[in-house]
Amino acid sequence: MLLFCFNQRFLEKHKGVPVACDLTYNIVEENLRGMVGGVTINCLAGSGGRAGTKTKDAYNPFLANNALATHVHTGAHSFGPLPQGSYYMVPHEKDAHMVRLNPFSTNQMFGRSGFLIHGRGKIGSHGCIVPYDFANVSKICLGVQRAVKNGQQPVLQVIAVGTDIDRRDRLAMNTA
Repeated sequence: MLLFCFNQRFLEKHKGVPVACDLTYNIVEENLRGMVGGVTINCLAGSGGRAGTKTKDAYNPFLANNALATHVHTGAHSFGPLPQGSYYMVPHEKDAHMVRLNPFSTNQMFGRSGFLIHGRGKIGSHGCIVPYDFANVSKICLGVQRAVKNGQQPVLQVIAVGTDIDRRDRLAMNTA
């Protein structure tokens, strides 16, 4: 399965030629899917607002998986999801169960950096992509390691596509 990244600024910068994309993360659907290093991925994952946290009451429904809050980075625990755009995926330099996400120079990062794909934990996500099932984290890491070992440079495309893009805000308002 070959997906294509269609980041408008990237296309303009590179004369309209789409770049091959290994994985796509849709903020609105909380879905990470594609194929990297021969490993098929299709899983639920969160980003921002401490999505994936194991700490009681730490989850922030106004920020987690809210495509309208990718620019938010106001304090120790107030971060929106990963900004939309394209990212190179590389194995983390110290932890075999993490993947570093290096943004394309065409991404609008809002002063944010240091994004990863990693498992759930005490803190959860400050914008990193956190698959809810750790078996998927292991599969992604294996796929990225294989791709890099074979001389490939795997790419993640982060999008926000759906008919209910402000669903998170409305749900949070009804529960607050």
